Amino acid sequence: MNNMVRFFLFSLTFLFFLTTPNLVRAGGQLTHTGDIAEITVPLTAGVISLWKDDTEGFYQLVEGALYTAAATHTLKALTHERRPNGSGFDSFPSGHVSAVTQGAAYLHFRYGLEYGLPAYGVAAFVAHSRVESHKHSWYDVGAGAVLAIGIQYAVTEMGYSLTQVSVLPYTHDDEVGIIAHVRF
Repeated sequence: MNNMVRFFLFSLTFLFFLTTPNLVRAGGQLTHTGDIAEITVPLTAGVISLWKDDTEGFYQLVEGALYTAAATHTLKALTHERRPNGSGFDSFPSGHVSAVTQGAAYLHFRYGLEYGLPAYGVAAFVAHSRVESHKHSWYDVGAGAVLAIGIQYAVTEMGYSLTQVSVLPYTHDDEVGIIAHVRF
């Protein structure tokens, strides 16, 4: 195991235990730890990309995060699903899980399972914390994970990017429209 992977695992473990003084305590602490872990993986992924001087990868991480957040919040608004604890109507899909899984998927697709597996483990913990706190049901967290993995796969592995899309207005005589060009 190389030094970068050791540093990554140490960082995740350190941040996890730093924010979790007493995991035995139920409810609020578990939820709080999940809240912190949600941002730990994407931030760590960004640090790794910058440390590796991987600008292209860093942009893929950011682009995947933006698309995942947009898709997640659009689905929340469209489905208006009630949370299991009754605290709101924005249960489907889980935003926490989509955020943490997007970071994990980026690490997996960009740098391999050596980086991805520990991050997926953190994502599984976040999913567990959301279900245990009755903020989400299992299908909410599953949908958030599938959504994030699919979007990050499209960005990192398939190369889909807004930098490959051009949309321009079109006018000719009395015609008005748009011209869209997507480069594959």
